[in-house]
Amino acid sequence: MRRAERAVLVGIVVAVAIALRWGFVAMAHVPNPLRVDAGEYAQCAYNLVEHGVYSTSTQLPPLPDSFRSPGYPLLLALCRVVGGTSHWMSLALWLQVALGGLTVLLCYRLARACLGFLPALSAALLCALSPHLVVSSGYFLTECWTTFVLTTGLWLVSVATARGVLHAALAGLVLGFAVLCNETLVFVPFVVVFALWRTLGRARAITLLLCAMLPFALWTVRNQSQTLARTGSERMTASISHGSYPGMVFQDPRLVGFPYREDPEQPAFGSSWENLRTVLAGRIAADPWRYASWYLLEKPLWLWRWNLVQGNGVLVYDVSNNPYDSQAVVAATGALMRWLHVPCMGLAALGATWFLFRRRTPALLRAIAGLAIFGTLAYLPVIPDPRYLQPFRPLLFVLGPAVLAALVAGVLQRTRGNKREDNSSAENGGQIFQLGLPVSSRTAPPSS
Repeated sequence: MRRAERAVLVGIVVAVAIALRWGFVAMAHVPNPLRVDAGEYAQCAYNLVEHGVYSTSTQLPPLPDSFRSPGYPLLLALCRVVGGTSHWMSLALWLQVALGGLTVLLCYRLARACLGFLPALSAALLCALSPHLVVSSGYFLTECWTTFVLTTGLWLVSVATARGVLHAALAGLVLGFAVLCNETLVFVPFVVVFALWRTLGRARAITLLLCAMLPFALWTVRNQSQTLARTGSERMTASISHGSYPGMVFQDPRLVGFPYREDPEQPAFGSSWENLRTVLAGRIAADPWRYASWYLLEKPLWLWRWNLVQGNGVLVYDVSNNPYDSQAVVAATGALMRWLHVPCMGLAALGATWFLFRRRTPALLRAIAGLAIFGTLAYLPVIPDPRYLQPFRPLLFVLGPAVLAALVAGVLQRTRGNKREDNSSAENGGQIFQLGLPVSSRTAPPSS
C-alpha cells in the first residue's frame, strides 16, 4: 500500500473520531455540567484567573489549596482568558473535541513506532470509536485532556528514541505535565525510562526522567511553601476509604457504587491516614479472604470492565438527547464497541503480560505493556471505576492489535519455516507486521 493511500485511511479514521465527538458535544445536553468534580475544576480555574490563587474554595478571598491536580484547571483557565465568562465553556468543549481527534492520530503514530500499518490503524480505529473516549469530550472532567497529554508524551518518547537530548527533554516535560493532570501518573516516567533505558541511552534517559520530574517537583515546592486549606493527601485518604468496600456495597445494594453514603464511620473513616488504617485494618482482619479477593482479583476486573461504577454505562453524568440512543449510526458504533469490549480487553491483558516479559518485544511496546499493568495497580486502592483508566485506554487499544500481529507473524514464520527470511521481510516498509524488531534498529519513526 502506498504512503498516500495509508495517509488517506488514517485521515478517515481521525475524521470519524472528530465527527463522533462533535456529534456528542453538539447533541447531548448535560444538566448542571459544573457539579461535583467538574465544579471544583471550574472553581480552580475561576480563582486562578480572577484572584491569582489556585484554590477550590468559593469563599472570598480564596485560600490556596492543592486538593485538585492543576493540569486540567490550567486548561480551563486558559479557556476563561480566551473565551471570557460567556464563552469559555463552549470553547473548552470544542477544544476537547479537537484534542480527542488528535489523540486518535497520536495513538496511531505511537502504535506505528513499534507495529506495522494495519495493527496501528486498528488501534487508532478502536480509539476513534470508543464511547468512553467519545463522551469524555462532553464533560468538564480531566479524562479527555489527560488522555491527550499522556498519549502525546508517549509519542514524543517514541520520537526521542531516534533523536537527540532535546527531544528527550521535551518528551519528559510533557510526561511531567501529565503527572500534574493526574498525580497518580507519577509512576509513568519511571516505567518508560526503565523499559527504554538501553534504547534511549544514558544521556537521553536521564534527561527525560529529570524533565519529567520537574513539573511535579515545582508543584510540591509550591505546596510545601505555603499554608493550604485542603491538600491532595486529604482527597487521597477519602478516595481509598471509598474504594475499600467489597463489591462497592456496604449494606444496601441500591447504593452500589456509593457505599460510603450509608457507612456510619464515614467521613471520619477517610478523614486521616490514622483513621483509615484503624478502620480498614479492623475490617480486613474480620474477613481477610473477602478483602483479598476484592483487592487482588475483583478490582482489576472492575477497572477493565465496560460500565462505570459511578455513572450510567459509559456516561459519568446522565445526559439528555444522547446520540448513542437517538442516532442509528452512532448507536451502531457504540453497540460494536460494546460487543468488542471483552475480546479487546482480553487481548490487551494478554499483551500486557506477554510483551512485558517476551524477550524480543520492542522496547516501546514493553513500556506500553508496563504502563497498562502499573496503571491498573495504581488504581487498586481507590474506587475501581473504568473512568480512572481512561488515559490508558489508547494504550490498551495498541496492545490488542499488537497481540494479533504477533500471533499472525508467528504463524507465518512457522508456515514459511525460515525465521531469517521472515524477519527480513518484516523489515520491508510494505509489510504488515514489524514485531520482533528492536525499536533502536530504526533510525527514524516509520512513515504513515
